Order: sequence, then structure tokens, then C-alpha cells
Amino acid sequence: MIRLVAFDWNGTLLSDTRACFEGANAEFKAAGIKPISLLRWRQTFTVPYVECMVLNGVNRNFALKNAKKLARVFHGFYEPRAAKCRTRAGVREVLDYLRQEKIKSMIYSNHTLVGIEAQLKRLKIRHHMDIVLAHDTEEGALQSKNKGHKLFDYVQHHKFKPREVISIGDTEEEIEIGKQYGFRTVGITGGYNTTDRLKKHHPDFLIHNMLELKKIIKKLNT
Repeated sequence: MIRLVAFDWNGTLLSDTRACFEGANAEFKAAGIKPISLLRWRQTFTVPYVECMVLNGVNRNFALKNAKKLARVFHGFYEPRAAKCRTRAGVREVLDYLRQEKIKSMIYSNHTLVGIEAQLKRLKIRHHMDIVLAHDTEEGALQSKNKGHKLFDYVQHHKFKPREVISIGDTEEEIEIGKQYGFRTVGITGGYNTTDRLKKHHPDFLIHNMLELKKIIKKLNT
């Protein structure tokens, strides 16, 4: 029985892949690195984000020493573009369904809390979310990888059983987190990672449209 769905934000609920990719290239430029292709970015995007930067030629010490500066470059480029992004296809219908079925929805993300809250308000879907777990600082995702711990603490605090929880996201990270803690895992294509990367981590379900999540939950809850 599914009682909680934990959504990733960027590339999963918000259709911002292009905006984030272009922001990443602005960040690479600030670090003295040539732009990369969208395919290369999807092949190398990871958290902590410093690993992605290193894979694409940025010196690790430089990235860490200039974390705040690079984060400001990224967010300065990304946020105005994200403000024009919509939710991914099927998101609103799925959120309405979960609310009707009294299944809790939440977001756990490597993005900033203030950024997500602003977009949820703009998109008029904040009322669907029980809680948003995210970073307090712009440079948080560059160096840390702790959103899985935050989700696990939330699940424990509210006494959900692991198999009552779905972890859904567009990167291998959400699949890894789900497997680590015994949650159901759903990978969604078309976001920050390639389909091949998602398949290699063997999610319980791999979907191409958010509406497929509704069918999965109906099946698991019968």
C-alpha cells in the first residue's frame, strides 16, 4: 500500500532540463571551460555537482574554492528561465489523484528551498505538498549529497514503512536512495540523466510520462 510519494523537483515535476543545462554551461564558462552538449551533460550530471564539473574539465580545488561564486553564476542564469518553466506533462493530474486518494506528496531536492517554494506558489501546486526538503544555500548541491538522509528521517518520523514509500526522479540518485532505504523506485525519462543511466540502476518502474505513475499506484494499492 503506497502512502507517500517523494518527488524529486528539477526535471521531474518541473520541466526545467534545458534551463538547468544552459545554466550549467554558464557556470562552465565562468570556470574557463568550453560549453558541453545536452547529451554530454545528461551523461555526466550527478550530485554532488562538483563531480559533474570535474568530469567536464573543471579543476576540483577551483570549483570548491569558488563554490559560492559559481553558484551565483548558475542561479543568476537559471532562475529567470525557470520562472517560465511549466510542470511536466501529467503532473497536475497525478497530484490531484494523490490528494483524492489521501496519499501524501512531498518534494526532496538538491535545489534551494526558497527557489522551489517560489515556483510552487507560481504554479499553484504548493497545497499538494506535505513538505519540501531542500538546501538552504545556493552552493549546497555543489558539495553535498544528503537529500536521501532527509527523506529517510522524514519517513521514520512519520512511521511510514519503506514499501509504503515511492521515490521518483529523473536521475540515478533517486533510484539509489530508494534502493538504499527499501522504498519503491520510479525513474522518469526525459530529465537530467539519459535513459540508459536510469536503466542501469534497475528502478522498479521506468516511465516516460508522469501519468504512468497513477497506473502504478493503482496497481500497487489493489
